[in-house]
Amino acid sequence: MVKNRFFNNNILDRHLAITDGIFAIAMTILVLEIAVPTISDITSGMALGNYFTSYLIPAIIIYFISFFLVYNFWETTTILFSFKKISNNILFLNMFALATVCLIPFATGFLFSFYKYFEVNLFFSCLILIISIIYLIILLVLIKDNFSEIFENKDKLKDKYNNKIEEGIVFPNFKIYMRGAVLTIFYLVLSPIIISIISILLALISPVLSILSFILILLSRLIIRMRRMKKDLNTDNNLTDAEKEFLKEIENTLYD
Repeated sequence: MVKNRFFNNNILDRHLAITDGIFAIAMTILVLEIAVPTISDITSGMALGNYFTSYLIPAIIIYFISFFLVYNFWETTTILFSFKKISNNILFLNMFALATVCLIPFATGFLFSFYKYFEVNLFFSCLILIISIIYLIILLVLIKDNFSEIFENKDKLKDKYNNKIEEGIVFPNFKIYMRGAVLTIFYLVLSPIIISIISILLALISPVLSILSFILILLSRLIIRMRRMKKDLNTDNNLTDAEKEFLKEIENTLYD
């Protein structure tokens, strides 16, 4: 509802539109960073083979890693911006995050040519770490802004919860569901931070392993999503009608 927002729907929708647009452009221009050799550069079959092995194959691998990193950052925005209250601080942090996301194509192009140098890998890893930290800060601010209403009304919710229990209505799966949902969001946001730090450390040992370590982000997020979906399915099937109604009240307070 508009009255529960810090900004009206039109302003927020335009902000979300530019967010999606920037991510779409960043994901698209990644491939443009791959350099195509000229005829003068390739004078023999051996030169062409060298181009494939020393540049093109590593570049394509790095391209896919960068593409899915940008995609996962975009996916994080879809999770975080489903909250009801979006403050000016969130919009500012998001624009700062978008500014750093726009650097990913440049950093990726840098890697295409110099992926064997630890300085370049260090730059790329630090960039991913900075973006990840920004989204963690956004999450914490969103929790502060949105859950304050829950904390203010916690006595009412607690009384309603206790009254239902006194009436003989039990909530066997509610706490498990809520704990799992909150932890899933934190895992999704924290995993890029942890793996970026690992990548920074690996850059001092092996630049190639430093880049490949980002595949762990993709795998970890995939595993987290699959486990969350499985838990949601199992828990939702086991939730009582009273639990579903109580959960809906909380969701209406937090989300659109």
